[in-house]
Amino acid sequence: MIKILTIDDMEEFYPIVAEVLCGKHFDFDNMEHVSWLKKKISSFFSRGMVFFGLYYEEDPIGYAALDINEQPGFPNVKAELHQIGIQNSLRRKSMGTMLLTHVENYAREKGVYCMLMSTYAADYKVIAFYGKNGFVPVATIPDVHGPGDEGIVYMRKILK
Repeated sequence: MIKILTIDDMEEFYPIVAEVLCGKHFDFDNMEHVSWLKKKISSFFSRGMVFFGLYYEEDPIGYAALDINEQPGFPNVKAELHQIGIQNSLRRKSMGTMLLTHVENYAREKGVYCMLMSTYAADYKVIAFYGKNGFVPVATIPDVHGPGDEGIVYMRKILK
């Protein structure tokens, strides 16, 4: 089951969100880390992002955050998939594709023409996942995090 999440629903997704945002550096025993995560999620909601939760039975197993560029008087031309995360043990089992397809359909219903996303340029598994799902690279910005850094790759998919 996939449903749109409220900010109150997000707590059960904290472990997945923390992994997406921080990897192994996040420490749930450190209250500064937990406070930072809550503020980060709150800022996403205040910016108007829509969160989707993927459940298996009643267990949260994945989420996605979508930011549709909505402006009064303008069509919803683009959306940015800010994050997508699937529980580690369930990766490479089509769960991410199922969630991504749902998010794309939601965006289409809102009149979105294209969806953008970005990821670390050396994260080949993520780039392959999006490529398999119809996204194409449109730009790479090197050295974003300092000299020698691989940078960020931007990918786009036209939603027809």
